[in-house]
Amino acid sequence: MLRLTHGLALIPLFLAGGCAMSGGRDEIASRLHVAAVAEQSGQGDVALSLYAATAEQAPDRPEAQLRYAHALLDYKQPEQAMEVLRTALQKHADDPGLLAEAGRVRLALGQAEAALATYKALLRKAPRDAAGLNGQGVALDLLGRHGEAQQSYRAAQAASPDNLAAANNLALSTLLDGRADAAVALFDTLDQPGVPERVRQNHAIARAVAREVVEDPELEALAAPLR
Repeated sequence: MLRLTHGLALIPLFLAGGCAMSGGRDEIASRLHVAAVAEQSGQGDVALSLYAATAEQAPDRPEAQLRYAHALLDYKQPEQAMEVLRTALQKHADDPGLLAEAGRVRLALGQAEAALATYKALLRKAPRDAAGLNGQGVALDLLGRHGEAQQSYRAAQAASPDNLAAANNLALSTLLDGRADAAVALFDTLDQPGVPERVRQNHAIARAVAREVVEDPELEALAAPLR
């Protein structure tokens, strides 16, 4: 299936000792680092428990709430993630990270209008936030506003020229807008060695929609409704 990419890049680790507090090393940052290590080693349940405990211990630390919500969404618990973010945003309404994650979660919940409003709030604070511009584009595409979505993806690319998610989404939005040949041309520039498989699959679907020869019945079936 076609895949718009609204996920953020991996959130940088809050390295142990990276933030000073009175009395020595930042315990919250250390806990987040341990949770991230557990997550990267495939211990998802352990990581989620650590994120939950850290978020509970540090209700006034936006990064702790953000990391917990991010993990909840990654482990298919978007409703719980939204509840964490809703509570955090009551205290930190203008935090760009919380707003970006809230937009991402609302997209996962299928709440395109709410996601769009969240991304607009983020972009009022940080107009060149590439993740926010990309997420706004996804919300607009889901609402059928493809021209506006493409403007948002281009703005994301201007802010972050190597943003593959925005480039993939621009090509997909162009396809959804009924311009298959233009979408294929955009994918042609993206489909390079090492590109994620989802980009290759989207490229193949675009080629099928453009009636190029694609020897894959499943791709042909996906392309048919877009012709």
